[in-house]
Amino acid sequence: MVDQRPAAEIAGHQDARTGWWPLAAIVAAVFMLMLDATVVTVAIPDMRHDLHAGLGDLQWVMNAYTMAMAASQLTAGAFADRWGRRRSFLAGVTLFALASLACGLAPTTATLIAARAVQGLAGALMFATTLALIAQCYTGQARGVAFGVRGTAAGLAVVLGPVVGGALVSGIGWRWVFLVNVPVGAVTLAVGARSLPREETAPERRRIDLAGPCLLAVSLSLLVLGLLRVEDHGWGSARTGLVLGASAVALAAFLAVESRLTDPMLDLPLFRDRAFSGTQIGSFTVQASVFALLIYVSLWFQDQLGFSALKTGLCFLPLVVPILVAGPIAGAVMDRLPRGPLVSGSLALLALAILLMHGLAPGSSWTHLVPGMALAGLACGIALPTLGGLAVDVADRSRLGMASGVNNTVMQVGSAVGIAVYGAVLSRHRVFTDGLDALFATASAVAFCGAVLTAILLARKRL
Repeated sequence: MVDQRPAAEIAGHQDARTGWWPLAAIVAAVFMLMLDATVVTVAIPDMRHDLHAGLGDLQWVMNAYTMAMAASQLTAGAFADRWGRRRSFLAGVTLFALASLACGLAPTTATLIAARAVQGLAGALMFATTLALIAQCYTGQARGVAFGVRGTAAGLAVVLGPVVGGALVSGIGWRWVFLVNVPVGAVTLAVGARSLPREETAPERRRIDLAGPCLLAVSLSLLVLGLLRVEDHGWGSARTGLVLGASAVALAAFLAVESRLTDPMLDLPLFRDRAFSGTQIGSFTVQASVFALLIYVSLWFQDQLGFSALKTGLCFLPLVVPILVAGPIAGAVMDRLPRGPLVSGSLALLALAILLMHGLAPGSSWTHLVPGMALAGLACGIALPTLGGLAVDVADRSRLGMASGVNNTVMQVGSAVGIAVYGAVLSRHRVFTDGLDALFATASAVAFCGAVLTAILLARKRL
């Protein structure tokens, strides 16, 4: 049913009738899908042994999820505007739970990768509707509280993923990393179906951009495939050049399509704003540097040091705790400080932190990483809320949803590309500790370059 009343009237009516139940459904969904982005990290070694998978296959288990979300994030929002946000959200929750069940029961790596891709598509459908549903369900101070709770839930899910994953893998097995989503999804679906508003403002009659996400998905898939196959064919081989060239062609076609559409999923003039471009580089840098490393640090903990999955998850606490402490503080004070220097300074701090992890040798203790992990957590705690605020502050009000979607997409692409690049670097070393040391050096260089570029792009903006 489509209601022609003003959105504010509908929102006020819904707020009075159901209280915080709509927010409970939204937060449960956000926590579930963001948790799945990192919870798999500590389950990778067990998956490899159980499914007899190679390192490239395991990288696809991680990347299939993030790439599917990255390619469909913006289009999912346009689809929800047309089909109905409530129906889109509930469909996304249902599909996510079913895909999680398929992941948990997967007999082969190929099945697991396919199910993870479906998870990513469902996650995009859920995630793209959550902000709009909050705006529809709440008004005034309640709306601000709801936005804050949603953001906190997303951040907690990302940083607690390795700890939760470690507990599940050690206690009942790696398949429960996915199967736990089934009862959570069922409860979320029941609460959402009962509490989310059936009345919605009239849908926007806009043409949905289908060519864009298809071309973007092809470009990203070929890019990651080319990087993952570098260890087999080499950087200078014709096959590597052909795949990476095809990725560049698909990206060029994507940009050409988006520049000609009346209602594109990506409004390219956004990037003419130096602050917006700098924000995207900063967001990409955080994901491509420290967070993409987690899968390989996890492998070192479990395969080289013999840690259990639970102990591995707990070993990530020096990274997690500073993020949880610094994040809210940075969010509270960032409006009083120049955010350009805050971003570039935190990325420079991140580069230093990752460099502190450098210097591993065979027989090294995991405590060698603790100072660097703690400093990296502090840097991320400052950078992430600041970048999130900049992502929507630099766009005009009519394009806030698109700006937010671009930022989410860039972060997921950063994670996928980082995982693939580090896999290619690691494959060139016979000794794992030597390879991991090379990853720390590479990630530090990525963070430093990001700090320099954001400093240049944000320098002339009064932020």
